[in-house]
Amino acid sequence: MYNQAMKKFLFILAAVLQVAIAAAQQVDTTGFYSEKKDTLKAAAVTVRRDLVTADADKLTYNVQADPKAEGSNLIDILRTVPMLSINGDEEVLLNGSKDYKVLVNGRSTGMLARNFNQLIKTIPASSIKEIQVITNPPVKYDAEGIGGIINIVLARRLKSGYSGSIGTQGSNLGTASGNGYINAQLGKFTVSANASGTSFRNPIVYGVTDVENYTSEDYRYQRLDFNSNNSFSSGAFSLEASYEPDSLNLITLSGWANFQKMLSDDDITETFWNTGHLKTIEMNEPTVRTNRYKTFSGELAYQKTFRNDGGILTFSYAIDGNPNSTENDVIVVPILNYPDYHRHSFNTEHTIQQVGQIDYFATLQKTHQIESGAKYTLRSHVADSQDELWDYAEEKWVIDDSNVNDLDYQQHIFAAYASYGYRFSKLTLKAGTRLEYTLNRGLSKSASGNLTFDNGNFNIVPYLNAAWKIDSRNTLSASYTRRLGRPSVTYLNPYIFEESPYSKMHGNPDLRTVVSDALTLTYRTRGETWDLTVRTYGSLCNNKIEYLSKVYPDGLKVSTYENAVTYNHIDEMVSFNWNPGQRFSLQSSAKVGYNYFYAPSLDQKNDGVEWAFDLSSNVDLWKGAMGFVAGSISGGETTLQRTYHGVDYVYSLGLRQGFLQNRLILTARAMMPFQNRYNGSTRDTYAENYHQHNVYWYNPRQFYLGLTWRFGKTTINLRHAKKTQVSDKL
Repeated sequence: MYNQAMKKFLFILAAVLQVAIAAAQQVDTTGFYSEKKDTLKAAAVTVRRDLVTADADKLTYNVQADPKAEGSNLIDILRTVPMLSINGDEEVLLNGSKDYKVLVNGRSTGMLARNFNQLIKTIPASSIKEIQVITNPPVKYDAEGIGGIINIVLARRLKSGYSGSIGTQGSNLGTASGNGYINAQLGKFTVSANASGTSFRNPIVYGVTDVENYTSEDYRYQRLDFNSNNSFSSGAFSLEASYEPDSLNLITLSGWANFQKMLSDDDITETFWNTGHLKTIEMNEPTVRTNRYKTFSGELAYQKTFRNDGGILTFSYAIDGNPNSTENDVIVVPILNYPDYHRHSFNTEHTIQQVGQIDYFATLQKTHQIESGAKYTLRSHVADSQDELWDYAEEKWVIDDSNVNDLDYQQHIFAAYASYGYRFSKLTLKAGTRLEYTLNRGLSKSASGNLTFDNGNFNIVPYLNAAWKIDSRNTLSASYTRRLGRPSVTYLNPYIFEESPYSKMHGNPDLRTVVSDALTLTYRTRGETWDLTVRTYGSLCNNKIEYLSKVYPDGLKVSTYENAVTYNHIDEMVSFNWNPGQRFSLQSSAKVGYNYFYAPSLDQKNDGVEWAFDLSSNVDLWKGAMGFVAGSISGGETTLQRTYHGVDYVYSLGLRQGFLQNRLILTARAMMPFQNRYNGSTRDTYAENYHQHNVYWYNPRQFYLGLTWRFGKTTINLRHAKKTQVSDKL
C-alpha cells in the first residue's frame, strides 16, 4: 500500500496556476554614487533583475535584487528563499531537513560554512550576492550532504575606489551587535575586510518531559520539569584580497577567524514513581554548560583562463581549524532517596582540515560543456576529556576514569570527477560521475582499554540531468544523483556525555557512510512580473543514521547513533514570486512531503506527513521608507522513534527608513510582536521499552532597532571580469 501511494505521488505533478498581470515596471539599478551625476544619468541603463531564477542544476535567489537586503541580516533573507525554511529553533532547513552541506563561493571552508546557523543572525545581507539552492548537485561538488547544498555567493564588487558600511543593532532582551565592512580597489588589487561581534540572550524556555519505562517497577514513571536560560556571544573577522595581473589570470587570498561562546544555565527537577504511583526519587539538578567554538580558515587560489576555448583552470589550497571545548557542571540537590552529587567534566576537541583541489571547466562551440577535477581532503581530529566527582567526605575532587573516552581520528577523502553536457536545440543533457574513496582511522582511549577502528568506503556518485526549454517562459527538467552522508566526529566520538545522572549519550565509532539516491522533477513558468516553480523530489536511503535511545530497569537512559534505518522521502514544493513594480514584491512557497522509516534490527517503523508554508512581502511606503513582513509555519516532522505534534511558526514585521540619499538606514523590526507565550511542538518518542512525551513553551517576542551607515566613493569599472563564479548553464 505504501509503495503504491509513493509511486503515484512521485509521478503526479501539481497543476500550474496561470497568472496574467500587467507589464512590469522597470527597475533602475544604476544607484552608483558619484559627484558627476549628469554623466551617470546619461550612461544609465534599466534592467529587470529577477529575485528567483532556476536552471537545470539549481535555484538562485538574487539577494542584491531584494530591497530588504540593505539593513537586514542574512537570516531575514533566507526566510524568503524557496526550498529553505527556518524552524522554531532558528535553524535553516533544506527541504525540511538539517542534513545538507553549506558552501561559500562553492567551497566548504570559512567561518560561515562552519557555523552557519549562528552566523546568519549577524552577517549583513548586503554582503551576499546570491543564494544557490542545489537539491541534486552536479559532480563538481562534494557528494556530502544528503539534503543537498546551500551555496552562499559573496558580493564581488565591480567598482574601483572604496566603499563600506558600519552598523549596530540592539533588542529589548539585551541583544547587542555591531559590524563593519570595507572594500577597496586600486588598479589590479582588490581587498575587502569584514568584522562583526554580537551578544544575545535567548528567551527562557520552560518544559516538561514525561517518561514511562516499561522495564522497571521502581522507576516506572519519570518527570523532568526544567527551564533553560541560554546566552551567546561571538566575534568574527574576514579578509579577502585578489590580484588580477591581466584579464586571463587571477590570484585570490582569503582568511577568516571566528570565536563563539554559549552559556547554558538549566534548572531541572527530576522525579521518579513506581508502578503503584508512589514517589521513589526526587531531586533538583542545577546544570551549567559552557561551549567555546573557534574557527580559523585560509585559502589560496590561482585561476587561469585560456583564450582559445575560454576554459578556466583553478588550483586551490585551503585549511580549516576548529579548536573547541565543552565544560559541563552537574549538581544534584537531593530531596528524596538520592545522595549529594556533583560532577564536573571538560572535553576539548581540535579538528584541522586541509584541502587541495584542481578544477577545469570549458564550454566549446556553445553546445558542449566539459568539467573535470580532483580533490584530496585530510581531516585530523584530536579529543581529550576529563571527568571528576566531588568527594563530600574528603571535600576534594576525585578523577573518574570510568566515564572518560579520548579520540584520535583521521579521515582521508580522495575524489575525482568528470562530466559532459550537450545542448541540442531546446534540450540540454548533462551526465557525470564522481569517484570518492574514504579512509577512516581512529584510536579511542578509555579506562577499559584502547579501541582501534580502521575502515574504508568506496562510492560511485552518478549524475544525470535533462532540461527542456519549452519556450522562452517555460522550462521542464529532471535529474538524478547520489548523495553521501559521512558521520561527523561528534557522531563517531565514544565520549560519554552526562546530561544528568539518569541521562547519558555517546557517539558510535562504527558508523558507516550514508548513501542516498535522489530524483527531482521541476517545472518553471514565468511572466513579465512573476514566476512559478513546481518541484517533485524523492529520495531512497537504506542506512540512515538515527539518534536512538534505550532505558534500563535502574532508570538510566542511554542515547547514541546507529546506521539502523531504511528511509524514504517524497515531497511536492510550489514557489511563487511576484514583482509588479518598484514599490511592491511578494514571495511565497509551500511544501508537503511524506517520510517513511523502518529499522529491521529493531522491528520498528514510523511514518508521517510534513508540511511547511513561507510568505514574505515588502512595500515602499514613502520616500526612503519600506515596510516588510515575513512568516513561516511548519509541522509534521518525524523520525524513527519520534513524532512531533502541533506546529512551529515564526513571524516578523518591520520598517526601514533611509536618510541622506539612503546612506544612513534606520531599521525597526518586531519578532512575533503579538505573542506573550509560545507553545512549541509536543514530541512523543516511541521505543520498545519506553514512551517519552515532551512539551515546552517560551516568550519569543523581541523588538530590534538597527542603524547602518554606508560610505565610500566608487565609479564603474567595466574591465573587471567576474571570473570566480562559473555558470552551470550551456
